Amino acid sequence: MPLYHQRGPVVIGVIKDDIQEAAGPLQSCAGLESGIEASIRAVKRTWEDPKTEAVLLVDADNAFNRLNRKAAIHNIRQLCPPFHQYLKNTYQKSAKLIVNDTYSCEIIYSDEGATQGDVAAMAEYAIGIRPLINILASVTKLGELMQAWYADDSAAAGTLKKLRLWWDLLSVNGPKLGYFPKAVKTILILKEKSLLPAATFLFRETGIEITCDGERHLGAVIGGEEARETYVKKKVEKWVKDVEELSDIALDEPQAALSGYTKALCHRWTFVMRTIQDTKDLFIPLEKCIREKFIPAIIGRNVSDLHRRMFALPVRLGGLGIVNPVEIAEKEYQTSLKITEELVDLIYHQETSLMKLDKIKIKGRVDCLKLVKELRLKKELAEIMSEVDENTRESLQLVQEHGSGAWLTCLPIQQLGYAYSKQDFRDAVHLRYGWDIPNTPRFCDCGAKNDHNHILNCKRGGYVNYRHNNVRDSVAEYLRLVTKDVRIEPLLTPIESANFQQKGNNADKARLDISARGVWSTFERTFFDVRIFNPKSPTYQGKTMPQLYTLHRNEKKNQYMNRVLQLEKGSFVPLVFTTTGGMAPEAKRFIRRLAVLIATKTKEDYSQVMCNIRTRLSMDIMRSVLVAVRGVRGKAKKAWTAPISNVSFNLIPEEKSYEG
Repeated sequence: MPLYHQRGPVVIGVIKDDIQEAAGPLQSCAGLESGIEASIRAVKRTWEDPKTEAVLLVDADNAFNRLNRKAAIHNIRQLCPPFHQYLKNTYQKSAKLIVNDTYSCEIIYSDEGATQGDVAAMAEYAIGIRPLINILASVTKLGELMQAWYADDSAAAGTLKKLRLWWDLLSVNGPKLGYFPKAVKTILILKEKSLLPAATFLFRETGIEITCDGERHLGAVIGGEEARETYVKKKVEKWVKDVEELSDIALDEPQAALSGYTKALCHRWTFVMRTIQDTKDLFIPLEKCIREKFIPAIIGRNVSDLHRRMFALPVRLGGLGIVNPVEIAEKEYQTSLKITEELVDLIYHQETSLMKLDKIKIKGRVDCLKLVKELRLKKELAEIMSEVDENTRESLQLVQEHGSGAWLTCLPIQQLGYAYSKQDFRDAVHLRYGWDIPNTPRFCDCGAKNDHNHILNCKRGGYVNYRHNNVRDSVAEYLRLVTKDVRIEPLLTPIESANFQQKGNNADKARLDISARGVWSTFERTFFDVRIFNPKSPTYQGKTMPQLYTLHRNEKKNQYMNRVLQLEKGSFVPLVFTTTGGMAPEAKRFIRRLAVLIATKTKEDYSQVMCNIRTRLSMDIMRSVLVAVRGVRGKAKKAWTAPISNVSFNLIPEEKSYEG
């Protein structure tokens, strides 16, 4: 990876406020909160102004690659000095670009534009175009005109005469900075058909397309109600086809399909919801496709209305994150409206500075909206739990533990062991909600009824130990990254004194699961013992999760803690997990400590390290549980046929065979 790609995010993060101030409110691609939505909304607000006659949507020809690099860096030196030195170091020499195809590899040198893939490219373009925006402001200051930019997509709204002045100024001054407006891609949207003769006369010989219908603007639409409905309906038709194709994929790859939906596909319509009003009813065909095709393909069964509501919840609240577009459409629009209110005002009034933008107030509003959304989701969860059966209610309570849904939200990367087969993924979903798993024997080889609890508790086949050992080995592997003297199943010091007494394990060859030095302090030796229990076991009926964690923690401490403290002079940590992926408080504290040690050593972000550890442990537990669901239990039965070595292949017994 090029060095500037590694330093770029750090530089942008440190001088983010300087970059935004240098770009100004009219250029919303410099990292402002919901900047593109504010730009869309400001143009729409001007369009609705009675004085406005038309909107001009401009696109540039190959904008990023044709930016005048020398002029941009010179202007950035004046507008944003902290950013200038980084860009100078990056672009003072021609950028080497490698063009690689099947048959050849060619190197070309770039002297213009911002290199695609550079994290600083958007900020460079935003500030590099700022002088052009200032020049065009000479027209907007006269009134009856506003302009709004998002990278190379510019828009102006106002009277026809002012729009023509603005276009002429853009056509003359834009190329000097590397902005070449492309007339054939530029559209003039008229508010009324009666303006068509005047518009045709004013914009003659420009090559600009003139229309009285609505037109797409930055992923939204400018125009009347009919144009809005037509635009959204076409989008919904396309999305329905996408969901249908994803449903076909889900029949064989449900995990990959769900990941593609939640991490990519659903965000396509979220943006439309946030920028176009009154779209709720237009999303009904999409929801019908999701409900009747996509979800059944994912889980392998049809769903009721109650289950659909349950699946719409986020994974951390027991759902699958498959939101209902009809239910959230208006909520998303109102949320965007509140977040962008101040920035829209600045763009609408053509302010050139962000001094009036109270970012602290906006952040507080965002936090408040998140809290309101969280309360709404929890209220929905409470209503669902009051309507489901007792088994599903208990399952929903368990899967809400922090980290228990990590196996469901991670990307299905096979090299990391995160990819499930179709059967395993559907079995995991059935286990998550306490549903009966199809095509499993009614009775176990041990003779007991083969229900969920027996699958997780039966020791036949060694699956309980398999589950325990997987987690133990993963924890030891993480410890080896940051600690010394890591051992699996270390022997404890034998008890020789008759005065030493404890209630726990006094055996001479007693072992714990893991030991390591340097977890809490440099030389201290820490011992760990892993336990994974099934919280839905009939033995624990009537007990809360805190009570169960305390029970298992105390059992481990009573067995080993005094011996470790007195004889080993070390520390002891019981690592208690559930088969659903939950962790006891001691395990959570240890995982946080482990993440800190790894993040400090590897210079990685703490949150990403923590996510990796939680995902790995969640996958270890879930995979071992799934193996137990359909695994072979008991000893193999003897074959009733004779061994192959004793069979004559000509089907004539050896004692009766003859020659010739």
